[in-house]
Amino acid sequence: MSGAADSLARRWLSLAGGDPQHAAGARLRVFRRFLLFYGAVRSWLWWAWSPSDHGLLAACALVMSASAALAWSRRHEALAPWLALAPLLVQLGWRFVSSANHLYLELLCVALLCVADRRARPDRALALHGLRWLTVIVLFHTGLQKLLYGHYFHGDFLAFMVGTQDRFARLFQLLLPAAEVARLQSLDPWQTGAGPYRTGHLPFVLASNAVVLAELVLPALLLLPRTRLWGAACAMALMASIQLGALELGFAFLFLNLLLLFAPPRWASLVLPIFAATLLYALGAAAGWLPGSPHDWNLL
Repeated sequence: MSGAADSLARRWLSLAGGDPQHAAGARLRVFRRFLLFYGAVRSWLWWAWSPSDHGLLAACALVMSASAALAWSRRHEALAPWLALAPLLVQLGWRFVSSANHLYLELLCVALLCVADRRARPDRALALHGLRWLTVIVLFHTGLQKLLYGHYFHGDFLAFMVGTQDRFARLFQLLLPAAEVARLQSLDPWQTGAGPYRTGHLPFVLASNAVVLAELVLPALLLLPRTRLWGAACAMALMASIQLGALELGFAFLFLNLLLLFAPPRWASLVLPIFAATLLYALGAAAGWLPGSPHDWNLL
């Protein structure tokens, strides 16, 4: 990369900065510990639910667990993401092309953490800025997709989900009359011409459009130091509300921790035990030691 291009790239990356130099290391340490622990649990769940090739998936889970353990060592924490790269690439290739989107996101996060040398403050800042930009791009892209597809303007997509998914019906019964929910659920999605999956109830349509608008506007708030905290808080609230229906906890956990990179460092430290306990519970449920089915949480 030429000097001019390098300077331009750093200038753009610095838009996600504005923190004291020492804060980058603290933020990355907590995020690294979450990310690699999450990856280790996800890997063991994958191994437990896979009907075949347990040997390769078990090896990946073991290496991911070792990387998660290294993340808790101040001396070796910078090596931890490097160790996680190989099993992540194997897992991504294993399911390609049907790999979940958040597995790609996890891989990109791990790759950016490999840049963060614990002895070099500029490298830590560069990794932090890269992770923040990744968050901004993903959030904006989700809104842009909804805008281009056009199925949120009249609530078509959410109406379809209400009609076909009980968890969405439970969530949106707060905005739709019971008769309208029953109508949508009575439609057969496999029948040609079924529908319309559309409703004229204004609160529902406004909520559908608000999701698109928020995902397009909040990224800009995350990049501005004065609005960053509010942007992060609103984005986390948006993510939490979406997950009341979607229940895609694998993506939700990962993205919420990315959003925490914009919040005060103590926030991530305070909630890390909650995420860890939830993941351990899912692992215990998968092993049959605890009640519940982690299948319903969509952690993979």
